Amino acid sequence: MPVNSIRQCNKFINSLQGKIYFPYALPTYNEKLNEIFVELRSNGIVDVEKEGYKIILSYLTEIMQEAQQSVDEHIQHRFETGEITDKDQARKNAAGNVFQQFVAYTLSKNIVIGNINKDVVVTTSTKKILEDYASISVGEDIQKPDSDVLIYSPSDTNSPIINFSCKTSFRERAGQTYKWKLLCDIAACECEHKVDNEKCPANIYRLDYHPQRKIYMCFVTSDFYNEIGQPQIAGMFNFFDKSFVTKPNVTGSIESFENVIDFINNIY
Repeated sequence: MPVNSIRQCNKFINSLQGKIYFPYALPTYNEKLNEIFVELRSNGIVDVEKEGYKIILSYLTEIMQEAQQSVDEHIQHRFETGEITDKDQARKNAAGNVFQQFVAYTLSKNIVIGNINKDVVVTTSTKKILEDYASISVGEDIQKPDSDVLIYSPSDTNSPIINFSCKTSFRERAGQTYKWKLLCDIAACECEHKVDNEKCPANIYRLDYHPQRKIYMCFVTSDFYNEIGQPQIAGMFNFFDKSFVTKPNVTGSIESFENVIDFINNIY
C-alpha cells in the first residue's frame, strides 16, 4: 500500500472530527467496534482489527440508531444557543451527513489497516472529480450523478472511480441516482445501431459522454424504515453496479456492506 494513500486517508479521518455532528456519534461507533473485537477474540480470531473494521460496515444502521440520542442532545444545545432555528430540519441534515461520514470514515479505516490493499483514497468532496470525469451533456445542459462518497486513485488517472450514493431511506432521492445510471448507460452505449439512427435515445436527447475513467455507480442505504424488501424498491437495485445495505445477513439483490471490501479490491 503506497504511503501517500494512507497519509491522505488519515488526514481525511482526522478532518471528520471538525464536522458538526460526527464527533457526537463516533463514541457509539467505537463502542460497537469494541464489542465486535471482543466477540472476534472469543472466537479465536487473531487480527481482530482487520476483521472488525470490515464487519462494522454492516452495523452502521444500528450505530446510527443508537447514536441518535447523543446527536439530538447536541441539536438541542445548538437550538438553545441560537445556532439553529429548526430542530426537525437539523435532525434530517444530521442523519444524512453522519451516515455519509460513517461510510467514508470506515472505508478510509479499511484502507489504512490494509483490508483495501490498493492505491486509492476516499473523499466526500466529489464536485471537481465528477465535473472532470462524469458529466453528461444533454443538449445544452449538463447532468452529473448524485454522489456522496468517492473512491479513486489520485496517481492513476486511467483507473476507475467508484461513486457511492448514500441514503438513509428511500424517502430520499434514491430514484435520482439510478436514473443517472440509466442515462450514463445510454450515453456510453457503443451499439452498432446507434450511429445515424434518429430513433436511438442517445440521439433523440443529444447525449454526449466520453468518459476518461470508468465510473462504477453504487448505492448504499441504512434502510431505517425496513423498505428493501418492497418489490418496487428491490427492483431499483438492479440498475446499480452494486447495491449495499448497512445491515448484516441480508439476501437478494442487495448485499451487506462489508462485501464492499472485496468489490473494491477486485476493481483495482
